[in-house]
Amino acid sequence: MKRIFLIMIAFGVCFFEIPVDAYEKSLKNVKVVIDAGHGGFDNGAIEYGYYEDNINLEIALKMKDELEKSGAKVYLTRDGDYDMTKRNHHYSKQDDMYLRVKKIDSYKCDYLLSIHQNASGNRSAWGSQVFYYYRSKQGKALAFDIDQSLKQLTNSRKPISGCGFRVLRATKTLGVLIECGFLSNYNECGQLRSKNYQKKLCQKVKEGLIKYHLRIMTQKKKKTAKILQ
Repeated sequence: MKRIFLIMIAFGVCFFEIPVDAYEKSLKNVKVVIDAGHGGFDNGAIEYGYYEDNINLEIALKMKDELEKSGAKVYLTRDGDYDMTKRNHHYSKQDDMYLRVKKIDSYKCDYLLSIHQNASGNRSAWGSQVFYYYRSKQGKALAFDIDQSLKQLTNSRKPISGCGFRVLRATKTLGVLIECGFLSNYNECGQLRSKNYQKKLCQKVKEGLIKYHLRIMTQKKKKTAKILQ
């Protein structure tokens, strides 16, 4: 009996290692563009002396590293503190968004992740939230998977939400906009500034993206197999 039990344990270990290895390679050849929201003259939300655009960039850079571990080819709309116009005067949000959308689509990626932080006059408001373009069924499915994974960390009660944000509406790239949390909430602001918490956020977003991507790939394979029959 003891011998059988040991064999079962050994088999279980081997069985577990295969999915883990497959998981780590699951984004191989997948192209992802990460948009760190705001930048330059556009700081986004400013709470307790901290700027949203800086935190967005910190998370975007960590997200890049995390996705590359699973084989993804990752692009950034910005890798420093600047907006898309890169002007030192006469900032224009309209010009910034036009160039941001243009840059996103120039990479011809499979997925877009736009990183933001939320803020509210209600200091008790908290929690992550994932947005998708309201006319995109695929966007809604992607948002759902990322949201479900992210909530394992944030415990947010906020549902995914359809929107008309230009970064999602005007781009051809399938994507979501992620509000990681509320900078206006003192406790959550502390979390969002933590490098360790930022890394965990990125891991959860990646898990949701992988879940969606593997499901889509499985559906495509089944569809191809039916056609070939």
